[in-house]
Formats: sequence, C-alpha cells, structure tokens
Amino acid sequence: MYKLNHILIIDDDQINNLFSQIVLEDADVSSMVSVCHSVPEALDFLRAAEVTGDTAFPDLILLDISMPSMDGFDFLDRYYAMGYNERHQTFISMFTSSDEQDYLQRARQYEVVVGFITKPLSIPTLNNILALQDSTRAENKLS
Repeated sequence: MYKLNHILIIDDDQINNLFSQIVLEDADVSSMVSVCHSVPEALDFLRAAEVTGDTAFPDLILLDISMPSMDGFDFLDRYYAMGYNERHQTFISMFTSSDEQDYLQRARQYEVVVGFITKPLSIPTLNNILALQDSTRAENKLS
C-alpha cells in the first residue's frame, strides 16, 4: 500500500473530525489531511484545489452522510455534476453512524464510492478502505 498525498474529511461533527485526524496521523497513510465542515465548504475547497493548485486534489475523501442542509449524497451529486469524477482519481468512503440499506443502495450509483465507515474511524477500517481503493485502482488500470 502506498502513502496518499491528501485525504479530505467532510463532516460537521468536530469530535469525529478530530478523532479521524488522530487516527490518520497515527496510521501515517497520507502526507496531508484537510477538514471541511459542510458540503458547500468542501465544494469550495475542491474548486480552489483544482483552480489554484496550491493544495493537491484529494486522493481519498471521507464523507459524512448526515449533515445539515446538504448531505453526503448532495455532495456526490455535485461532485459528479462538476466533473471531478472524470478529471481526478479520487475515491470516497462514506461515514455513517447507522447501517441503513438504503444508503448502501444509493451509494452504488457512484463508482467513486469505495465503502462505508461506521463512526468512529479505526485503523483496521482505514486499512480496509485503503485496500479497497488499491484494488479498485488496479482494476481500473486493467480495463
């Protein structure tokens, strides 16, 4: 498994963000970790990363499903509408505090989604997500 350049966390839960950052730093899987607290903030962040190039576009996004005003699926819809899925090889894992089958079915519409993380993030869960990301990258190279 290689080290990622950039992981972006999108979650309105400050405590989960802090905990996730600690797990990511302890695991040493990324050179940079950024946090956005809402979908609009994250979309602005991605737009700036793509336009200015000051920040690397994320390799992995950890996306909360349940957020006020705009949720994780709203983010995915806009992510696709803006064409990021076509221009970047970013994968997205979705944070959830429940095990709702509806979420799993909806997420299958988006090929960039490589799994679900039940809060809080743990090293074994992170390793599973990174392994899924690696295998998906390998499959995409073969096709």
